[in-house]
Amino acid sequence: MLFVCTFFTCVTAGGVFLLGARTDIITDLLPFLLPDTIARVWTDPKLLGWGLAYALPVMAILLAHELGHYIACRRYGLPVSPPYFLPSPFLIGTFGAFIRIRTTLRNKRELFDVGVAGPIAGFLVLVPILVYGVAHSVPTRIIRLSASSEAMALTLPGNNLLYRGLVLWFHGDLPGDMILNPHPFVLAAWVGCFATMLNLLPLAQLDGGHLLYAVAGRRQERMTPFLFAILVAGGFLWLGWFLWAAIVLWLGLRHPPVVDEAQPLGRRRRWLAIAALAIFLLCFMPVPISTIA
Repeated sequence: MLFVCTFFTCVTAGGVFLLGARTDIITDLLPFLLPDTIARVWTDPKLLGWGLAYALPVMAILLAHELGHYIACRRYGLPVSPPYFLPSPFLIGTFGAFIRIRTTLRNKRELFDVGVAGPIAGFLVLVPILVYGVAHSVPTRIIRLSASSEAMALTLPGNNLLYRGLVLWFHGDLPGDMILNPHPFVLAAWVGCFATMLNLLPLAQLDGGHLLYAVAGRRQERMTPFLFAILVAGGFLWLGWFLWAAIVLWLGLRHPPVVDEAQPLGRRRRWLAIAALAIFLLCFMPVPISTIA
């Protein structure tokens, strides 16, 4: 039921999200699950097509991420729930997905393998989606309308190193007054990058927190105040970081110990830790989303 509800909210949100991110369309639709928004998206073939082109890759990325965790858990014989999808009544249509592990992890290798599998699996799915989306997006110049009652705010998904590199590859170095009118796949991949970035924050019981604990052990406790201070400081760039700081506090800054803390990770897993850090840096967006009038 959650999967079906999330598919419905993502399709509905996708059509409106794309309208708000393009310069060549003016709309009065609000990015909320209102009756008028639902009716217009699901009765307009063009909007519905955009919604599907957004929702299907979004759910594929989220499913790949959670299946990465799920398969790693099954490999170790850990009791684990199937992925649960969370619908959202506004903007992107989903709060993501999660699995529930119903036991304490035995050692740092288990913790690391379960933690790293999700971000890597999701990233491998989102990259070709983003490549296709950027290649089929159209560069356009931003034209500011003077005192027009029809002028609407333009939603700008945040930039990251991966997106910037692909834009440079396919469209060259765009001037400051030009952006891409995005293909729906770009917005879907942005959601994937956003989710991956948040999950890899090296705090609490997020995937990044699991990885840092697996690599650094109890030394993580000395690093946490500094990392949390950086997260809070990010709130002065984007208010959403204050919310995530509150969520991290609610989850608890101290990572619960595994049963056997002495088992070393080994060289292969340390290379995977570097790969996870690279994924985090490629996906990281200091300002994940903004608007201009």
